[in-house]
Amino acid sequence: MSKNWRGALAGGAVAAAGLVAACSDSPTGPAPRAALVVRSSFAVGPTNDPTPVATQLKVCKIGDASGTFTVTNVEAGIGGTGNPTIYDGDANTGGTQPVTIAPGSVQSPNCVVVAEDFGDAGQQKGDFFTISETAAAGVTKELVSCTINGGANIPCDASFKFFINTAHGYTVLYRNTAPPPPPPPPALCDFSSFGGFVLSPNNISYGGNAGAIESGQAYGSLNFVNHTTGDQIHVWNVTGYGHPASGPLSSFADARYASGTGTINGAGSFPVELRFLDNGEPGKNDRVWLSVNGNVLIPEQVVQGGNVQLHDVCKKAPKAEKH
Repeated sequence: MSKNWRGALAGGAVAAAGLVAACSDSPTGPAPRAALVVRSSFAVGPTNDPTPVATQLKVCKIGDASGTFTVTNVEAGIGGTGNPTIYDGDANTGGTQPVTIAPGSVQSPNCVVVAEDFGDAGQQKGDFFTISETAAAGVTKELVSCTINGGANIPCDASFKFFINTAHGYTVLYRNTAPPPPPPPPALCDFSSFGGFVLSPNNISYGGNAGAIESGQAYGSLNFVNHTTGDQIHVWNVTGYGHPASGPLSSFADARYASGTGTINGAGSFPVELRFLDNGEPGKNDRVWLSVNGNVLIPEQVVQGGNVQLHDVCKKAPKAEKH
């Protein structure tokens, strides 16, 4: 540590530039100290004020993802320790859980005082601290800036030792960026035609067509006859069409669903969804699944007869339906 640094501290007239030089030096013969970590709650509550304050080490967060920080008291100053405090939930030292700090905005960062040290500047007492961050998988972590009390930015990195006492304090600003969500799958633009039957648990025959045009608008009509009950189910206009995201048949790339509001025996208004799979020709391995008004009438199964055909044709307009 330079003589100018000691004189400036003793005289009590340390300028911002002098503080930068002073706090970037390491003492001779550092004395290792036991690692201390902060807990996830604080005696000093969160603040949106990023202003660095003497005696305090402050961590601030911006971005769109949280960061988890561990603070360690690594060395004492030349004049000795300043009896540092690293905050846990009871303002005590020796906590075992790192602190997770949620992100704030550039205009209003989310900040927490993670350590304090009231070492005497004239005696050169104080303590050195390091900060390490653990981010979730895929999250980008960035140490944006280190600012000393007085307002000067100083160069720093993940290994920097922050010297804190009654003359020195820092604000350390981090940015975490979550990975962007995957792009949505391209809208399907194809159509399917189908007709066939199953025998169990209900003897149901089905037929119809469904698809989606370039804009993603669905079209088509569905017809079912439940020969077990005698019910006739009809969907005049298909309003949903695509690949099922989950559930029955969703594991097959060529599976499709067609859905809409239907009638039973010409009356009522009931949600209907048919899922189907073109599993090659001549159709004996095709699969279907049917739900009417929340009741599964055809559990996922191989058809007993008929054919499902997926056509890789993108129509520009749906076929008009008659009522």
